[in-house]
Amino acid sequence: MTSTTNDNDGLVWCFQCGNEYDEDVAECTECGVPTTKDAPIDVLAVGDADDDQLAYEFHEWTGQGRSTLDGMLTRSGIDHAWQGATLIIREADEEAVDEAVAEAEVVAMPTLDLSQPTMVYELAELSDDQHARLLRRLGEDGLSHAFDKNGDLFVYEKDEDIIDEIFGGLDEADADEREFGPGVTGVDPVNIMSDLFVAAGRLRKNPNDSKGVLELVETASIVEQMTLPYGLGADVWGSVVDQSLDLSDALSGAEGSEDADIEEMTIELHDFMRRLV
Repeated sequence: MTSTTNDNDGLVWCFQCGNEYDEDVAECTECGVPTTKDAPIDVLAVGDADDDQLAYEFHEWTGQGRSTLDGMLTRSGIDHAWQGATLIIREADEEAVDEAVAEAEVVAMPTLDLSQPTMVYELAELSDDQHARLLRRLGEDGLSHAFDKNGDLFVYEKDEDIIDEIFGGLDEADADEREFGPGVTGVDPVNIMSDLFVAAGRLRKNPNDSKGVLELVETASIVEQMTLPYGLGADVWGSVVDQSLDLSDALSGAEGSEDADIEEMTIELHDFMRRLV
């Protein structure tokens, strides 16, 4: 989105969905991304009528990462708009946008001190199980790391030996390693997590929202069947599974469920999913 003249003092917007809020709202209640003082523009308003457009997919980025990129493009005066996590630009701006994306990738790697030498491991050939073990063991050993949008792993050069050792043992399962579902064909984990976040948000506002209840229960059922999504640790995905199923059971009238418990579980799930979408 390019910044348009903002004549509406006291208002802020979500750059992704276009929701409008009072200026004291720091992040979008639907998308969980930081709000901006610049009103978003429609996709059709990107460029002139005869300009070709390009679409960039940023579903694997965090909301903060997309917010960082959006701010860079706005400050550079580059026409752009968002459709959820999809960025629309003029084809003529491709080179400038690629440079902004590269810069945003570096800025969005908060766990590494980029003044220190780093190295990269390509993870494309890892299986889902190997990827899950890698994330778990990096966390257990307290090794700083980050991922770019291609899923490649960045680490400190000084940790090379121990990380090579971890890679050498990825075929060996941990005794207490958690197992997930067999997988669901055609399901995009990013969309499912977004659906779960939105459903929990609806119920947080109104626990009796019948559509929100149905969406939450149906989405939780899909989550239970999914394998571990690429790029997420087993502990994180395990929390998504457990929290969504617990809330689904409570909403479905499981014995012992009370309104206060449902409200608490809804808030907990919504806040947890906000960090993931």
